[in-house]
Formats: sequence, C-alpha cells, structure tokens
Amino acid sequence: MPAANYTNPKAEIRRPKEGRSPKPEVATPWRSMRRSWALAPMPLDCPRKRRVYPFGFRVSAFFRPSAFGLRICPLRAFASSLLIISASAQDKITYQDHILPLVEANCSRCHNADKKKADLDLTSYQAALKGSGSGPVVVSGNLDASKLWKAITHAEDPTMPPNRPKLADKELELFRKWILGGLLENAGGKAIAAAAPTVDLTLKADTAGKPDGPPPMPQNLPLEPVVHTARMNAITGLAASPWAPLVAVAGQKQVLLFQADTLAPLGILPFTEGQPVDVKFSRSGQVLLASGGRGAQSGRVVLWDVVTGKRMLTLGDDYDTVLVADIRPDQSQVALGGPSRLVKLWSTKTGQLQHKIKKHTDWVTAVAFSPNGQMLATADRNGGISVWDPDSAQELFTLAGHKAAVTALSWRGDSKLLASSSEDGTVKLWELQEGRQMKSWTAHSPGTLCVSFAHDGQLVTCGRDLAVTLWNANGGKVRGFEISGDLPIRATFSCDDKRVFASDFAGRVAVWTTNDGRRAGELDANPPLHLLARAKGL
Repeated sequence: MPAANYTNPKAEIRRPKEGRSPKPEVATPWRSMRRSWALAPMPLDCPRKRRVYPFGFRVSAFFRPSAFGLRICPLRAFASSLLIISASAQDKITYQDHILPLVEANCSRCHNADKKKADLDLTSYQAALKGSGSGPVVVSGNLDASKLWKAITHAEDPTMPPNRPKLADKELELFRKWILGGLLENAGGKAIAAAAPTVDLTLKADTAGKPDGPPPMPQNLPLEPVVHTARMNAITGLAASPWAPLVAVAGQKQVLLFQADTLAPLGILPFTEGQPVDVKFSRSGQVLLASGGRGAQSGRVVLWDVVTGKRMLTLGDDYDTVLVADIRPDQSQVALGGPSRLVKLWSTKTGQLQHKIKKHTDWVTAVAFSPNGQMLATADRNGGISVWDPDSAQELFTLAGHKAAVTALSWRGDSKLLASSSEDGTVKLWELQEGRQMKSWTAHSPGTLCVSFAHDGQLVTCGRDLAVTLWNANGGKVRGFEISGDLPIRATFSCDDKRVFASDFAGRVAVWTTNDGRRAGELDANPPLHLLARAKGL
C-alpha cells in the first residue's frame, strides 16, 4: 500500500470531531438509546422531585436495554417481587407460594409422586393433605397433632430432613404459619377449618375411686423419728392422698405423714430396707407404698395400711435401689422399676412376680397406673414412654417425643390424658384413645423435674430454673410460686387442690395456697428426737 494513501487509525481518533471520517449508518443500539434518553433535556414544566411512572415503578429497575432487547436484572426483579408478593398477600402463607418451594428443596427426594416414602407425597397440595399410610400429617390449626411439624422441628422421630440439621428458623416459621393459618393452597384459597379436639382438656373434679364414708387417716401412729441428722438429703419422694388431707414424705430411713391443712405430723413409718426414694398412695387412699433400698445391694417395695400403720407386704428382689413404684387401683398389682431397666409386675395376692418387661433401654424413671386400672405407663432415662396392658404385659402404645430423660408421669382423673415431664424442659400431654400427643410446651427450659395433675385438670410442675409453676388444663401459665430454698424436685396438690407442696434438694418441703400463691408454711422432714413430747405439748 503506497505511503501517501495510508491512514493511521489512532491518528483518526485523535483528529477533531469536525475532521473525522463519517461513520457508516447503523441501527441505533439500545445502550445508545438509553444514553440519549438520559442526556435528553427535560421539559421545563416537568416536575423533577417526583416522577410518575406508567407501571407504578421505574421500568429500568427491572430491565436493562441490550443489543438483543430488554435484559432482566434478576437480583432486582427477585427482591422487588418478594416485596410486592408479601405486601399483596398480607402475610398469608400458602402451599403454592411458600411451602412447595421448601418441599422441593428439602423433602421431594423421598416424598414425591414416584417415590412415596412411608406412603407420603408432599409435592402436591392434595397429596400433602391426604397424608401418609398412618394418617394425616398436617392438621389445620393444630401443631401438636401435625406429624409433619414434629418431624421438621425434630420434636420426634423420624426427623425431616433425615440425617441433616432441621430447617432454618425462618423456614420453620413459614410451616408454622401455614398450619395455624388453615393450610391455604394459594392466595385465593379458603382456609380449612381447625379440627375440634378429640379429648376435652378441661375436666370437672373427678371422684373415680373415692371410697364411701370418711377418707382414711392415720390413727395413733408412732411419732418418734427413726433418725435425726445434722444435714438433710434431697427429698425425692412426695405424695398426697387423693381423698384425705394427708401428705407423705420420703425422709431418711423413714416415711413421714403430715396433716395437709395444719401441717402437723401424724406419724412416722420406719423403712428398714435402706433409703426410701419414692412414695405413692393407692387410688382409694387406704394403702401407702414406698420404694427404695441400698444402692448396688438391694431394692424393695413396702406397703402399709394408712390407718393403722401396719406393714401389709414387702415386695421385690432387686439388686439395686427400686427407684419408682406404683400400686394398681384395685390393689392387685405393684409395678416397680429402676437401674435394671426392667419393669416388674408383682401380685399383691400371692407375692409372686407376674411379668418382667424388657422394653426400656435405660434406667426406669417413672411408673404410673391409670386411675381406671386398665393401663400402666412407664418411662426411662432415655426419653422413652410406653403404655402397657397390666394383665398381659402387652404394649399398647409407644409415646415418642421427649429428647431427654423422663422425670415424672401423672394421669388425669378420667384416665384419658397422661402428662409427662422431661429433662428436655417440656411437659407433654398424651391422649390414650389413639396414643398420640395432644399438647406440648416448655415448662422449665433447663429441665422439668416433675409434673402432677390436680382433680380439676390443672397441673403443677417444678424444674431446674428453681421454679414451681401452676398451669391450667390447656398448658397456660397461671402463676409461679415463690421459692426460697434449693432446687425443687417434686411437687403435688393436696386432696382438695387448695394447696401445693414441693420438696427440694436441701431436704425442705414448702407449702403454698393454690389460689393466690402465698406461702403457707413448711413441713419438717427431719424432726428432732423429742417430736413425740412436742406433739403432745409437753
């Protein structure tokens, strides 16, 4: 190419605009159009402080011009669409908009139309409502009855997603609102009416098992203590007669009886088998039972006649302390358990072992016959609860849900509800027609150590937060009782539900009035050796 005709491209660029070669005409690209829009002068009469957009928002927030047309800005579009959806839906949580995306991300691998693990498909609204092979997994307005909620919150096994941490709190909150909000399918859908509870949590005062005539009360029992010590041990055994103003306390090598109204001592029963750990009254109030023994040596259960203080029977052949025991309402059987992980059923008529149950995987920590005598509930240190037929020792229900040791079991008077407390902090109510959880709440977050039903369906609990608390039949907190002692271990109501008794780790037993929570006194569980003379006023 001749030098005279050569043109340096860089020199072309450096030339002034008026000296440059004209560019070929091409279609104006979108980027240039946008630039020209931005540089175009605005009319003088156009207000600059507020712009009115034809769609209610600035189009460029969602779209960016490109050579191929309008290009969507995904992050802006997603964020803005969420705001619009949430604002228009007014916090309505629906299956299509909120739950299905979570299902597809976390559950659809096992629970889809092609692979229905446990016969459960969650990838469609109708299938989710249908539930699994064992019944519905979501119940409108009822979290406690919704198996899906328990699974995704890891409240009970099997957990979802399996072998993975539970969903984030904000995702669980969507499920929670969806269930409580009526299981809406979409924004225009109609909420499903909440199912009525199958068991009424309220209860009139029960009288099942109440004997005719005056309730049994001790008559002329010995008052001289077996032992008096400089320091007290923790009181793990505390019980009130169901019909008489009578309270039993497991002391050191003895069981002490007190008048529930006056708090006066009524009798002392020696426990020569070692240390008593648990005490119970029979449903009739005529028999008092105490279990205990000597650690790693022997365990026994002793039964006394409440009126006379006479020993009626001694049962058990354990090689360790019997931690818990109960007597059947018809007084035909005694159930006991402890570190052996066995539940043993003994006949009071023959004194022979009838059944030995090997279900539990850890220490047996609670046993309780139902007031009608048709069921026996047992629990262990691993969080397991089982309900048995005491005649055949056949298991009726397995109640799964607690994540730590079960500390107490208590039946409601009509035998339809069982309350359980646990070191996981919760109290759970189980209905025993179908063997399912009716309600659960955190009573004492560091750990709940006891739960006990009143005749009217109220409950009292105590826990590791150093609190004793009264709850209504629906699990609502009524009041707390001021406690000045050590860690409370056991709590119960008096026979008329007018007083609450609680024992603690330091060996004291405090008393409050139920209606106002005022302190009413204290029981002396370590009386001096001259108690007899003091009781007679000498």
